[in-house]
Amino acid sequence: MGTLLSLRIQEKFDELTRSEQKLATVLLDHSDDILSFSAKELSVASGVSAATAVRLFRSLGYRDFNEVRLQARQERNFTGPSTGLAVPIEPMPQGRATAAAHLQMELANLTRTFSTLEAQSLRQAVELLAAARRVWIAGLGPEAAVGSLAWSLFSQARHGVQLLPQDAQSWPSELASMGPGDLLLAIASRPWLDAFNPVLEFCQTARVRLVVICDPTGQARIERHGGLPLVCHAAQLPHTRSFTSVISMIGLLHMATLERLGETAMVRAELIEGLREKFLDD
Repeated sequence: MGTLLSLRIQEKFDELTRSEQKLATVLLDHSDDILSFSAKELSVASGVSAATAVRLFRSLGYRDFNEVRLQARQERNFTGPSTGLAVPIEPMPQGRATAAAHLQMELANLTRTFSTLEAQSLRQAVELLAAARRVWIAGLGPEAAVGSLAWSLFSQARHGVQLLPQDAQSWPSELASMGPGDLLLAIASRPWLDAFNPVLEFCQTARVRLVVICDPTGQARIERHGGLPLVCHAAQLPHTRSFTSVISMIGLLHMATLERLGETAMVRAELIEGLREKFLDD
């Protein structure tokens, strides 16, 4: 995502209030839909007041939403829309946790995520996962269980895959074991753990390659630290969030890495399966 609006949001996201961040996230997730919605509709979709919207646009350097839409129209005329797929902007209403509403929301999450994923970014991530001396996996905060899933998949595809523990206090001893040739695959969405900031700095200093599955608000920070962001989108939900696009991204990376490793991955998988049968027999 390369529009001036999205870049301004990513740069200033940490300085925004919580309400402004909610609206900013909606704008990042639905940058192609700005021309189709009014300021009021965007406010309703993000659950914030019109006054919050006014403050956000001004803090980003715009006089009002009309100026935002004017810039979006000029950029679209120059580059064309990034996707021709219609993605609903409405979050799931409270009290409407039905199968149909859930399906609509998750289809929107997946459509937005994979229609904006650049093929070059996917290829680069797969090359790093296949060629790294060791792969370290970290699921931060709510993504800890997703990190365990990623470790389970990639440890069967290649050797040298290690999972960072959930307890961030033990990370320094783990980081001390990393070095050039290693890769850290992190799964991190807002709000980030405070401990993740020194991890980013360490990876950049120690020349540890970095791939981060993140939401749109983390993209700029990952890039500033020399990492490769893989952006996943998720609709706004009250008191919870969706992990569907994140898990699907991990599944895509795993399948593509298996294809990249070829026979090596197949031999390892067969060895693991044989050992598993022996353990079960015992």
